[in-house]
Amino acid sequence: MKLKFWYCLAAALLGVNWAWAQLGTATPESQGIASEDILKWINVAERDIHVLHSFVLVRHGKIVASGWWDPYRETAPHRLFSHSKSFTATAVGLAIDERKLDLDEQVAEIFADKLPATVPDNLKQLRVRDLLTMNAGTKSDSFRNDPAGDWAKAFLASDFAVRPGTMFRYDSCATYMLAEIVEKKTGRKMMEYLKEKFFDPLGITDVETTYSPSGVPCGGWGMAMKTTDLARFGQCYLQEGAWNGKQVLSREWVRLATSKHTRNCGNASDYDNNDWHRGYGFQFWRCQHNCFRADGAGGQFTIMMPDQDAVFCATALFGDFQGAFNTVWEHLLPAMKNAPLPENPEALAKLREKCATLRLATVAGGREGAVKDAQSWKLKPNNGGFDELRFEPDEEGWNIVLSGDKRKVAFNVGHQKWRTGETSLTDATVDPLGTFGLLGTLNTAASGAWAENGKFTARVWYTHEAAKSKLELDFTGPKPKCLFHTDGACLPSTDLKLEAE
Repeated sequence: MKLKFWYCLAAALLGVNWAWAQLGTATPESQGIASEDILKWINVAERDIHVLHSFVLVRHGKIVASGWWDPYRETAPHRLFSHSKSFTATAVGLAIDERKLDLDEQVAEIFADKLPATVPDNLKQLRVRDLLTMNAGTKSDSFRNDPAGDWAKAFLASDFAVRPGTMFRYDSCATYMLAEIVEKKTGRKMMEYLKEKFFDPLGITDVETTYSPSGVPCGGWGMAMKTTDLARFGQCYLQEGAWNGKQVLSREWVRLATSKHTRNCGNASDYDNNDWHRGYGFQFWRCQHNCFRADGAGGQFTIMMPDQDAVFCATALFGDFQGAFNTVWEHLLPAMKNAPLPENPEALAKLREKCATLRLATVAGGREGAVKDAQSWKLKPNNGGFDELRFEPDEEGWNIVLSGDKRKVAFNVGHQKWRTGETSLTDATVDPLGTFGLLGTLNTAASGAWAENGKFTARVWYTHEAAKSKLELDFTGPKPKCLFHTDGACLPSTDLKLEAE
């Protein structure tokens, strides 16, 4: 590609092989992007995308800009949801590279011990490649039929209404089956296998995941990772599996995985302006502009741009994926030039200042309100199982606690700042399968304020997740009331109404 010429020349003169180098940092201008254009994108994103948690932009193997919106942190893994699928596919690729697995192996043969009494013809025809391309032929997400049981067995008992390999239907259970297949065929735990073969060579650390009742990674969701490590993943795929002088994944696998294998747009055109209509590979989506991506619910995505030799990663909580992609196509992609640009220290300083001061909006309002000292109220019976509300002002803001015999949630709330803490969620209505990472101890950051009408509002972000809560406390009447709202990616929106006795 012509745009690589100047960078290859510079690398040769400096004695550096840019294609193999680990991620470093560089000024945007040195990599052919104006700092002003990245700053314009940030301003557009803050205006039009609600809300971003982080981003990393890589050009020619160098991080040229990155940022985390307070209270999200560079050092904290973020839940990836279906972005996890591309890592499960990577494990499949490693097993295929080691000749421990074949794309055309029959799934029924791999799981001979878990087949139903009568095996339908369509299930007999199901291959590993059909799972990878979301062409399994099932009618529904099978694990929902037996969420606490054997997910592989439930999948194999599904209604395989369509001949495998003939129709795209997005099914996270297909990816779970790939995770089980990796463990069966390699004799290794999938996350340990990925750590040794992929994460460690790339310097990816602190990876988390959730597991099925059988102890197998969920595969199609559940992983959490730092945004800079998503950039490493994207750069490795952009370099066709090469990293730091070694071929971590075979070029053949990377090319296969990121190529279009199936249409995914029904009757729509393959070539409209919708990035959901460009085709699907092996757990990767094709995009406009000859790009491909991994993505997950709520706005977790890594876009790899071969023609521009760039990677763009983001974590977020929003619903309009296409709108977010369009900001990249309209503002960042055209800004990538074929040669280095003159350095612009003033513009670079503005960009770096902006990236260092990104912050999600805190709650506007006053520090003082109707409740001056710590108070507790007994609550009427409610669906949340809470018996008591405690509201306690302190030097940094407030502590809000909802407690009951079997449940307790507590939030440290700051004024005009995000105040961090921990709490525990145990409500199965928030995480019905218990596999989205939203049950147990969670990191929180909360901001609150009093309104002039005597009401208090607190917003809470679960800072390793794409999830949030809001508490609205009304102290204007004789009995305090509280509305506790929670929502997030893949989660049901819940409103719990509480009232004091």
